[in-house]
Amino acid sequence: MDRLWCSIPSKPQRDLWKRKVEQVAEEAEPLKESLDKYFLRNQRRMKEAQERAELLGRANGASAHVLRVFDEEAQAMTSVHNSKRMLEESLSIGSAILLKYSEQRERLKVCLISLCTVSCRFLQL
Repeated sequence: MDRLWCSIPSKPQRDLWKRKVEQVAEEAEPLKESLDKYFLRNQRRMKEAQERAELLGRANGASAHVLRVFDEEAQAMTSVHNSKRMLEESLSIGSAILLKYSEQRERLKVCLISLCTVSCRFLQL
């Protein structure tokens, strides 16, 4: 990018583009640093996970049993999480239905009162 602004013949435009290129470079630097930090953290996590798996693999021949227990536990946690989510959805849907029934009940009360008032007036005539 540095070479591109040098090819602009007009000095004011060249200076403008030089500043824009410098600004973009300055803005890109923190992003690059952040990305580098992310890659380092991710690489460290991957290494730790690999080391954990290796340690579990060496655990006195019981590693298959340990991994199976962890897998079953993970499946149980996933099942519990899914059940919780479904119960929360059911509760919110039920609450919405009850709210609508309440609103409908109030409207029907108003209609009933209006009908009673009209019928009483009609009977008085």
